[in-house]
Amino acid sequence: MSKKRKKELKRAERRKLELERRKKKARTTMIASVMLIAVISIVVLVAVSMSGNNNVTKDTDTEPPPQQSQTEVRILASEIGSTAKFYEYDTGSVTVKYFAVKGADGEIRVAFDACDVCYGSKKGYTHIGDVMHCINCGNEYAVSGLGTENRGGGCWPSYLPREIDGDDVVIKISDLEEKRYMFA
Repeated sequence: MSKKRKKELKRAERRKLELERRKKKARTTMIASVMLIAVISIVVLVAVSMSGNNNVTKDTDTEPPPQQSQTEVRILASEIGSTAKFYEYDTGSVTVKYFAVKGADGEIRVAFDACDVCYGSKKGYTHIGDVMHCINCGNEYAVSGLGTENRGGGCWPSYLPREIDGDDVVIKISDLEEKRYMFA
């Protein structure tokens, strides 16, 4: 074999090795890119879910409006169970949101769907197990402790007075109107 032929073979072999090296590098780069995109996607999804973003939806839909007069709202106590039901009251300019749920002790609890501190976020609560979960700050409150005024400050489902009248839970319109600033 001539020297010229040997040089051509060596050059061809080097080109072949270089081509294989480039293909391997391209494959590695593609795999790394796909993995990076996957990791970034996961991080973004986690960040959005933890940010308390305004598009968070509740586990339950808003219930149809309860029976209402000029002075009060009446909800059949038999319709309230261990899963929170979310209601809305239209003041004409603002929709006030509240919920009702029966605690493990059988007591019916009601509260505004707004926190005494976090109400500005307009995110409210979601019901998880036996707690109400603040969508904004993540704090959780046992259902059995709801329906009381916030005496310690801090995050707490805002107090909404209620009365039991026979088979009905009665909420005064004036009490709903009093906290409409939380939803404006």
